Formats: sequence, C-alpha cells, structure tokens
Amino acid sequence: MKLLNVPFIIITLSTITGIILGYYTTFSLETSLIIFIISIGLLLFTWHHSKKIFNESYTFTFSAIAAFILFGTVLVQIHNPKNDSKHYSHILNQKNDQKKEIGIRFYIKERLKPTSYYNKYIVSIKFIEENQAKGNLLLQVPKDTTNSILAVGETYTVLTKLKSIPNPLNPNQFDYAQYLSNLYIYHKTTVSPHQLINNYEEQKSLFSLADQIRKNINLKLSKYSFSPEQLSIINALILGQRQDIDQEVFENYRDAGAIHILAVSGLHVGILLLILNLILKPLLRFLRKGKTIVLLITIFLLWCFAILAGLSPSVLRAVTMFSFLAIGIQLRSQTSIYNSLFVSMFILLCFNPLLLFSVGFQLSYLAVFAIVWIQPIIARQYYPKFYISKKLWETFTVTISAQLGLLPLSLFYFHQFPILFFVSNLIIIPFLGIILGFGITVIILALIGILPQAVPDLFGACIDIMNTIIAWVADQKTFLITDIPFSWRMLITLYIILIMAITLFERYEKRKLYWTVIPIIVMFLVLTFEKQHALQKQELVIFQNQRNTTLGVLDSKKLHLYSRKYISDKTQHFLFGNYLIQNQAMADSSVISLKNMYSYKNQMILVIDSSSIYLKKQLRPDIVLLIDSPKIHLDRMIDSLQPKQIIADGSNFKSYIDRWETSCKKRKIPFHRTDKKGAFILE
Repeated sequence: MKLLNVPFIIITLSTITGIILGYYTTFSLETSLIIFIISIGLLLFTWHHSKKIFNESYTFTFSAIAAFILFGTVLVQIHNPKNDSKHYSHILNQKNDQKKEIGIRFYIKERLKPTSYYNKYIVSIKFIEENQAKGNLLLQVPKDTTNSILAVGETYTVLTKLKSIPNPLNPNQFDYAQYLSNLYIYHKTTVSPHQLINNYEEQKSLFSLADQIRKNINLKLSKYSFSPEQLSIINALILGQRQDIDQEVFENYRDAGAIHILAVSGLHVGILLLILNLILKPLLRFLRKGKTIVLLITIFLLWCFAILAGLSPSVLRAVTMFSFLAIGIQLRSQTSIYNSLFVSMFILLCFNPLLLFSVGFQLSYLAVFAIVWIQPIIARQYYPKFYISKKLWETFTVTISAQLGLLPLSLFYFHQFPILFFVSNLIIIPFLGIILGFGITVIILALIGILPQAVPDLFGACIDIMNTIIAWVADQKTFLITDIPFSWRMLITLYIILIMAITLFERYEKRKLYWTVIPIIVMFLVLTFEKQHALQKQELVIFQNQRNTTLGVLDSKKLHLYSRKYISDKTQHFLFGNYLIQNQAMADSSVISLKNMYSYKNQMILVIDSSSIYLKKQLRPDIVLLIDSPKIHLDRMIDSLQPKQIIADGSNFKSYIDRWETSCKKRKIPFHRTDKKGAFILE
C-alpha cells in the first residue's frame, strides 16, 4: 500500500475548502443542495468516461474536487441548526419581542468551566412555552453559598429572558460570541438557583450516562485521602474533565508548555491503546478468532473511554484515528498513520464541520502530523546505546517535533512561547503511561471497594510531585516569552519555512536550499512591512470600561492612557492587552488624569462629566463625550454646541444613555454608545 492515499487526501482537503467557503458565505441550504446535486451528476458522467480514476481523466479529477468542495459547503448548511424549522430562534422571531420573559424547558447537556461568579452550562431546549423547540443555550447560574452543581441530563423549567451573546466591546478582545457560535450556541440566559424548577425528569443520553459514571467514580475516590487539587488532576488526566482545576495550577501547566498533559488527546489515547494491546494479547493464543475479538474489544473500550471523557474534539479525533490504527495493528495491515489521520478528520468533519475552527482540533491534528513526519527524521540523527538514554532521546524528539509543528499556530493564538517546555515534557511524559495506568487501576479498585489506603496515598504523592515539577518550570519566568505579536501572514510564512527546512534537513539538495531561502526572505519582508505599519498607525480609542472612562491615543507604537479613575493591571490587560500585542505597542507606565478638552487630527473633543459644566461660547466641538451620567438637557446642549457626533461611554447609567440615544435619533445626530457598539475609534 502506498504511504499516502492521494485521492482520499484530495477528497479531505477539498471538503475542508468547501467548509471554509460555506462558513464565510451566505449560500442557502436549498441553493447548496441544488448545486451539489448538479455537480454529482457531472461527476458520475465524467467517471463513466474515465478509464482510471484520478489518473488519465483530468476532467474527472477537477469534477471530483469541485463536488467535494460543494459537499463541504452543504455540510455547513445541513448542520446549521437555524435551518431547522423547530429551532428556538424562529419562535423568538415570531414573538418580535425578545425583551419579555418567556417560559422555557431544557435539560443540562454539558457543564463548562465556571468563572468567579457563575457556574456555566450548555443546555438543550425542549419547549418554549407551549411550542416544542430545539437548540442549545448558554446557561449562567450565579454562585451561592451552597455552590450546588446541576447534573447533566436533569430537566428544568424557568421563566427568563434569552439574550444574544454580546460581541467584544473593545478592539482585539477575545470574541466569545464567535467561539460559542462555532458550537451552535447563539443566546444565553442568566438564572438564579431559586428560579429553576426541577422537573425530576432525566434526559437519557451518552453524556448523562458518562456524567453519572464520573460522579460515581468521584464519590468513591472522595472516601480516600485525595485532596481537591489531586482529584481535579485525576479528573483531567483520566476522565477528561478540567472544570475544577484551580486557575493557578492550570496556568502553571500552560506556562510550562505541558497543558496537553491535562487535555485527554492523542497522547493519552495512544498510551491507552498500548496498555489494552498488552492486556488483551494473551487472548490471541487461546481464542480461535482472537484477532477479531481483541480488535472489537479494543475499539469498544476506546469509545467507552471517549464517552467517559465527554466526547471533546481532541478525544473524538484521537479515538477515531486510533480506532483505524487498531484495525491496522490487529489485521497486520500496512495502513499508514497519514491515511488514518485523513480518514478520521473526514469522518469527524462530516459529523460536525465547525470542528475545523476549533483551536483544540487544529492543534491536536498538527501535533500528530508533526510527530509522525518530523520525529523519525530527528531520531535518525543519533542512536543511543542504553535503554534509558533511548527513551529520553525518543521523548525529546517527540516533544521537539510536536512543538515545531505547533509553534506557528501557538504564537498566532496565544502569543507566548515557553522555552523550557522540553524540561517538563522530558520529566513527565516518560512516566505518563505509568501514571495513567496507575490511575485507571486506582479507579477500578475504588469502584469494586478493594482499594487499600496506601495505594491512593502513593498515587496522590505522584500527582503532587508532578504538580511541583510543573510549578517550578512555570516559575522560571525568564524563560517564558510573552506578548509576541504574530499575524496570519507570519503564520503562513513560518509554516512554509518549517516545511522547506525539514525537507532540506531530511535530504540536502541545492534546489531545496533555494526553496528554503525564498520564504525566509518573504518572512523578513513581512516583518519589515508589519513593523512599519505599526509604527505609522495612529488612532484615538474611547474604550468601553464599565463605571470608568478610559481614552487611549496610539502613536508610534506607544499607547498614551487617560482615565478618570485608577486602572489596575488586571483591568488594563483585559481592556487592551491584545490591542497592544496586535499593534506591537506598549502602554505608558503612568495613566494621565482625564481632561475636559482634547484635540486630535483637527477634531475637537469636549468631555462633559457629572458636573455638567461646559462653556457655551467656546469653540464648537466636533465630538461631545458624555461621562459619569451628567444631568444635562441634551437638546439645549446640542443647540448650544452643535456637535457632529455624541458619544456615551460605560461610566453612564444605562437609563441616561437610552434617553440620549432617543434624543439624538430625533435630531438625526450620530450617537455612539460603547456599551452596545463597542469602543469608539477615531483614526
């Protein structure tokens, strides 16, 4: 069998292209289906006249590519829940008033990581008032003294308002609305615990079954001497649940470059597959159809683990891929891991095309691709003699390969790079198989009630040692590079450089050297262009800052800040941390007190605060900024100053802003409210 099944790779890549096209265009489901059916007809016609598929008939090749591109666009439309007539959004549109409270009935589908103030869940709607409905919502439940957790599968009724998930209100902030939209979640509701009416009905599903099993496991483990921190790590390592991990511990793993240890993915599933093959190997000798039975048991147990781990994108990808690998191992097929990756990718995207835009999905596939391709090339450069040195070298090459594959994407999404990542991985990964096997054994013994106290004590000590090592690596802040500006142009160029460089490293050829130098020159030009662009960028930004007024003037990669109140470092990071990274800028160390008048690029900006004082005979301002809820008669102010634009920021009462907005609409004067429209930018 060839190493790569080229036709299937083309099919997968064509489908991915179609998904991207369908995601960013507005084709209707009906239009997409009609075009797709026509393309299938053309494909069958050209196939009938082809002697060899994908070889002699270029017409068939191009028809197939076009067909699967359209297949990708159709997938996006088919899976879009808004195309279902029973989706709750259609009922909301019929009511034409989304400000009123409505009665909804739903069940808890998934528990998300809580915030400081809310427990958060994904819920699936069953009814809106008397209408049967479908669709997912984000449910936020304020934390109370009991801090009770809603169980997956439980059904509730509540009278509440459904609100659209707001877009980011400041430039370059994380777009949580877009993130949830990729999960097919478009609205949220916030409900106090006492408002929820439990229907005492359970929605049976794989998710609820997995949640019950996890609860039972945690109940059994809680009888032993595990600390809350140890239990949270056990839940992450083995059960795929990271919701209860302490934020500091989570940040330590992230800064140490070992966050993948806490995310059940290909690493964990691969280790589990090796353990299963080792345990089930004796069956091959004693059973007549041992290979088939072992294969079925292995795949069944892998998918049981996937369900237990919550069917996250990384788990789905890993279990799907390793299921194909298990078939290859047991049937002694020369199935290529590349083919397994593309098959698993194609299957997963058929079930959920928007997985393509999941950061975890992208990172997990790139990591495996990099390990499979780059690791053997690096490993061949040195052959250790001793067993321990062999394992260390193998771990080091796997870690370096994965980090090379993930480096551009990590810089693009997270803007940081832990230099000491290989230290934590070299220490932890060789023993991760032992830790996972130990943990699974502890859980099984706890479930059947024969776990001696010494065993959980030892396992808890292993977790503490692992956390201590990770915390030490993360504490070496000198080796953690943060706030790295990295654009999509750099992302594409760096991947081309890596591909060319690895190809050259694998086998030196003069022409490969030329092809490596060209993207390096392009990268230099991109860096120069973006640095110059950032240097020339100038703009004034009125940020949306709740209960405060914050202005920023960007000039020559320097952000000068003006504020009415003190701004903490945490607030600064939230308001304009990503803004500074994207613009390659730095903020002034000191924040200047807010003034009443500003002049920027021939535009006069007048600030009217709670004192409501302004000079009627002064120069007419182009822009009036209302802050701190001034008690003014807006029509008189407009008649007196005749501004071209009025802005109200987050320091004002909402009732005041609503009233001002109504007045400006009557007077046909542009009105910008930062609490809804986001930061005001004057370029």
